[in-house]
Amino acid sequence: MKVYLETYGCTLNQADSDIMGGILKHAGFRLVKEASEADVVVLNTCTVKGRTENRIISRIEALRKQGKRIVVAGCLSINEKRVRIACPEAVLVHPGAVSFIAEAVRRAAEGKGGEFKEKAAKEGLPRLFTKPILRVPIQEGCVGNCYFCQTRLARPYLMSYSVKWLRSWVEEGVKRGAKEIQLTGMDSGAYGLDLGTNLVALLDEVRKIKGDFRVRLGMINPGHAKKMLPKMMDIFEDKKFYKFFHLPVQTGSEKVRGDMNRAHSVADFKKVVKAIRKKFPDASISTDIIVGYPTEKEEDFEKTLKLVKEIKPDIVNVSKFASRRGTVASKLREIPTEEVKRRSTELAELVRRIGAEKNGRFEGKRMEVLITERGKKGLGNGELDGGNPKGFCQLSRAIFPAGKRRPFSLLRKSGSDMETVNWKGRADNYKQVCVSGKAKMGDRVKVKITGSNFGSLFGKRI
Repeated sequence: MKVYLETYGCTLNQADSDIMGGILKHAGFRLVKEASEADVVVLNTCTVKGRTENRIISRIEALRKQGKRIVVAGCLSINEKRVRIACPEAVLVHPGAVSFIAEAVRRAAEGKGGEFKEKAAKEGLPRLFTKPILRVPIQEGCVGNCYFCQTRLARPYLMSYSVKWLRSWVEEGVKRGAKEIQLTGMDSGAYGLDLGTNLVALLDEVRKIKGDFRVRLGMINPGHAKKMLPKMMDIFEDKKFYKFFHLPVQTGSEKVRGDMNRAHSVADFKKVVKAIRKKFPDASISTDIIVGYPTEKEEDFEKTLKLVKEIKPDIVNVSKFASRRGTVASKLREIPTEEVKRRSTELAELVRRIGAEKNGRFEGKRMEVLITERGKKGLGNGELDGGNPKGFCQLSRAIFPAGKRRPFSLLRKSGSDMETVNWKGRADNYKQVCVSGKAKMGDRVKVKITGSNFGSLFGKRI
């Protein structure tokens, strides 16, 4: 039986898809590259944003019209009513029940429908070992209770995987050619709180693994990061770790932060960033900001702008507030759409200016880059197709919505023609570098940075 697996959302979801793919292959199913080839389509879904949910529902409706049998896995499974309206016979698989994916696919093929909710450990399950990037889920669930978050309803309990098992997973991946290890979770900082250990202990074990690889650590809420700062900074001195830190602040207003029920302060975020920058001046700082939370006044938004100007993050994931069913925030009166859009646009423009300024400072420098992706050919016309999630260069969708064309002037400040760029990779601070010159996947190459934009660096191999 032929199965097509389509993934939406975060790296944790992608890691779950690796597990589901491994289970399906082990069970004798054939994984295909196009939905049109498949007997059953598995959608591993995301529910963070209403826009994403709408896109997935449209996809389900389109696949059903094509006569496809469908399995809906992942976080959107908690919105069962809406999924059933789109496809009554779909089989639902909740995030904790991925071990049942083979049975779910069989039920879908037979048109039986159904739902798998039972939570089961993922340790020991078959999985796909991908290279040069290997995604390793270290935990799921969290210990917070943010009032806007629906994902917490889909993954309600903290569940960490043992240090021993995770180390063996990484070791096996490195043996099979993985060069970038992405340790991922809903909140990596909460790792181990249910096991009597912590994230620092895990990272210490990972750095002992022999081999030439880099580790990208997933999102850490600032409150957790603050508690483990000194030890974490010492561990990150190891060359095996990308100097990259994803610390979601969500707002620059302490009042709104409290209204969101975030378990940290804006001051905590600033303290952590200051410590990182002192230790690693060129480290990349990524953060998330929600614009237009229902209690956000103009003065609160101004505080967010001020925070971004002060911190100058390398990456800011800007999201317009969207009410999510079942959350506390869904009961609040929303800010008018046009006002949220205005604020979002203003913040996005600021983020773009800061990103361009910061990346411009790397022009002329020499950097070592790990090649992780092929570049997209045929881009010499000076435009980039923003509708392709595997496109040539990552640029903020908050500024350029998916499907729009990006003008060449915003893509490059200087450098050779885009059509000469063959590869994408990551520098040691996780800056994305588009590389021209001969290379192959997994190579570590030296480049000279010849150009930049707010999202990427461009370099020639030397």
